[in-house]
Amino acid sequence: MLSGTDLFWSILVRTGQIAIECSSTLVVGFLVAAVMRRMMGAETTRRMFGGEGFKGLFRAWAIGSLLPVCSLGVIPVARELRRAGVPSATVLSFVLAAPQLNPLSFLYGLTLSEPIVIISFVIATMVLAIAGGEIWKRAFETPADTLPPGDEPMPAPGLKRLVAVAVAAAKETVGPSMVYILIGIAFTGLLAGSIPHGALGTSMRHDDWISPLLMAAIGIPAYSGVLPGMMRIGLMFDHGNSVGASFVLFEQGVGLNLGLLIWLVVHYGSRRLLLWLLVLTLIVVAVAYAMEGPLYYAQEEASHTHAFDEWTSPFLAGGVTLPEVGQKLLQKIEVLEPVALAVLLALLVLGGIVALIDRSGWLEPWLIASSAVERPRTGLNWYVPGPVLGIITLIGLVIFSVIALYIYYPSPREASEMLVAVKTSALSAVISGKKEEAIRQIQQWDLLTRKMQVGVLIRTGQMPQEMSKTTEELRELLEVMRDHLLANELDQAKKMSRQVEEAHRKFRKVYGLDRSGTL
Repeated sequence: MLSGTDLFWSILVRTGQIAIECSSTLVVGFLVAAVMRRMMGAETTRRMFGGEGFKGLFRAWAIGSLLPVCSLGVIPVARELRRAGVPSATVLSFVLAAPQLNPLSFLYGLTLSEPIVIISFVIATMVLAIAGGEIWKRAFETPADTLPPGDEPMPAPGLKRLVAVAVAAAKETVGPSMVYILIGIAFTGLLAGSIPHGALGTSMRHDDWISPLLMAAIGIPAYSGVLPGMMRIGLMFDHGNSVGASFVLFEQGVGLNLGLLIWLVVHYGSRRLLLWLLVLTLIVVAVAYAMEGPLYYAQEEASHTHAFDEWTSPFLAGGVTLPEVGQKLLQKIEVLEPVALAVLLALLVLGGIVALIDRSGWLEPWLIASSAVERPRTGLNWYVPGPVLGIITLIGLVIFSVIALYIYYPSPREASEMLVAVKTSALSAVISGKKEEAIRQIQQWDLLTRKMQVGVLIRTGQMPQEMSKTTEELRELLEVMRDHLLANELDQAKKMSRQVEEAHRKFRKVYGLDRSGTL
């Protein structure tokens, strides 16, 4: 059991990891909200979401599924939709749809199990998002839930417009949105850091009827990022865990968190909102139980799973050191996180400066004051209306997410050098008895094999059966080796080194990699 000091470090690490994990989707959320406000305007935002009725609910699902935001990053966007006068049922449909899915997570999901499973999850999510909005509209909505149209003048074209967008995003990072975001991060860090490491390792079993209910109880208040959530679902499929619990994780574990729930309660009333959420949860759990049998493709169920290790303490035992803390945090920083963290820090600094110098509220009125001078539309000096530029910016974010897809999921050629380094480090640590380092490198090795699978899928449009089978065999051996290390069975882990090496050679061969790393 961890001491008080070690418990503090455990909670701190999990809180920091969650903050790093959500940084990129937070930046997207703040920028999308600012673009909607200062480029598109309230009227265009309302038109884009289709107004009242089914069309608006469907558009909310479609737009939400394209934007790369999470259940924390969706808060500033939802705030802006509400301020713009978008109907409350449409706002709630967007909130239900946006966190679960984006192009990156969908393509990754297709490599996890039979494609029909993920496609069924996506279709069910669409139906539930639309149904959730419709239920709210028919049973719970009041006229006061939808604010009057928040139309206001748009900034003049040029530098002022860009500065206005930056200021709007910065003010939101030090405004109410950040309060709810910090609640979601802090609660999840406190929960995960307080649960002993591996305590959830035998939960969410296929043969345990309570699994979907247990996932709802844990997943709804806790935060899970879009990609990490999909990776957890992948591990559940690998271990033959409950398909129903996987769906609840996809629908509500990834889709909700305590911070978002509090925001919804504050703006829509605790009694109505919680009753609506209860009805929705009952429907989700019913659908989950209905999926359990037809969509279960596992040949056998493992006795334990590592899918929920990140919802427990990161430390196996006491005596936590500062270097260990730093190492655990650095593990979360990959390709996109350094840029996202830098942008987020810049917005926070700018937001703090604006709050200090703009106490009387003169800055934004000055930025949105229109210029009476007509700009010539010749050469490169074309005037682009704010709404058009705003929509182009949103499309650009979707295109950026596709580009990020290729960065995050490398081709075998691009990943080869990294794969060799991780494999060498992992096996060297196992042989030399460096348990913690070996576990860390095995986790990275496993993650890289998953990324390579997606990298092949998005570049070729297919995932050959032999490639999938060989990759799965390597991952199974890596998991067994990791389990030996966790159980302090170092000799058993060392004995597996040759077997893992052989599986790795087969893995390289099936991916077309020779010793030099060429295809």
